[in-house]
Amino acid sequence: MKKLQKITFILIILLFASCKKNEANIEFDKDIEFNRKVLAEILPSIVDSTCVDARIFSNPPPRYGKSIFDKEGHYVKTDSTKATPEEIKNFKEWKQQISDAEKDTSKIIIAFDPNLPYFIDFKDIKLNGKFKLKNINEFDKENIFERKYKFNFSGILRVSEIKFDKKLESGILDVGFTCGRLCGYGNKVFIKKVKNKWKIIKMEETWIS
Repeated sequence: MKKLQKITFILIILLFASCKKNEANIEFDKDIEFNRKVLAEILPSIVDSTCVDARIFSNPPPRYGKSIFDKEGHYVKTDSTKATPEEIKNFKEWKQQISDAEKDTSKIIIAFDPNLPYFIDFKDIKLNGKFKLKNINEFDKENIFERKYKFNFSGILRVSEIKFDKKLESGILDVGFTCGRLCGYGNKVFIKKVKNKWKIIKMEETWIS
């Protein structure tokens, strides 16, 4: 009799533990689904506020004129009237490059590399501007910036999992954009639910190269 009672007790404990485990799994799945849903909603804003057209961002204007310094050696201004014929030619070419990039209506391709514990079907997310996301696994990661592409490739976007407050009304995630071997920056992005819509309320720079 005592043996039967002991077995029954053990079975009850196992059943109780199994129920608790199932409840924990259900809550975990709910957390993932909520995280996925919010990220899908906020991703277009993240792309717009983070990604750039590398043809413009990584193409500063060339030297144009003579630099003027004060007596202490501090830069004051540049006298553009002193520009050489070669500088004038280079500046015109640069302006044309920037103008062509701004007028180009083709999509700017971004390699998307989400650092997430779950899958997000980002291809179904409609972006607002000229950018289009492609899975980073479709690229040669080791030579991603050395390859020649038939499309306008601009860089790599990385996003982290969102950390929410207890009320699930505010969240924080890390976002980084790399536009070259020595070109990139990262931000801590603060989001908040405003009138039932998730919005970026602040971005703090965390790194730059």
